[in-house]
Amino acid sequence: MYEQYSHLYDRLPLGATGIVMGCILILLHLVAIKWPEQTKATLNRTHLRPQWGALLMCVDFVWIVLLLIRADWNPLCMPLFTFEAFRPYLLFAAPPVCFVMCTKSTEHLFARALGLFLLLMAIVPLSAAFLKDPVTRLLIPIWWYPVLTVAMFWIVKPYLLRDWAAWLTKHPRIYSIGAWSGLIYGAVILVCAILFW
Repeated sequence: MYEQYSHLYDRLPLGATGIVMGCILILLHLVAIKWPEQTKATLNRTHLRPQWGALLMCVDFVWIVLLLIRADWNPLCMPLFTFEAFRPYLLFAAPPVCFVMCTKSTEHLFARALGLFLLLMAIVPLSAAFLKDPVTRLLIPIWWYPVLTVAMFWIVKPYLLRDWAAWLTKHPRIYSIGAWSGLIYGAVILVCAILFW
């Protein structure tokens, strides 16, 4: 029954995925290094901007709907296997849930939306690295598994994004170590993607 599914994620090349991931990590951490005060201010303002959260939440739910719509034109559709019977109910529930989240649960909405976005995003590089050679592909899940853990905390306890951002910005040494570590990790992934993947 499920052989008809040919998911887009399953066809992603490891090398290209690694290049994109490495470049994004390098860019984000370069910004954090070059403009530390502006970055810290942005981190501390995110929980105060529900409109940012509403926008990102809408992106999340559009992504979810694309994962659920079963049509020949939609390569993002994912099989639900034993939960296939729930597909129409999930599709029906997605718009009202998105509306309620964006209008009735605005406090710390950005943290919830960001956590959900990271959960959706993680499957892309993890699918590209799944059961591939060489062993350096493990650099991708080594990065994403902690990110997934943090994302789940932000969905369940969204105030943690505010608290962690405040703590990070009060410790410039830890902030600097984190920014440089992310930059180096992104560079390592980029080099491995170009040379080995």
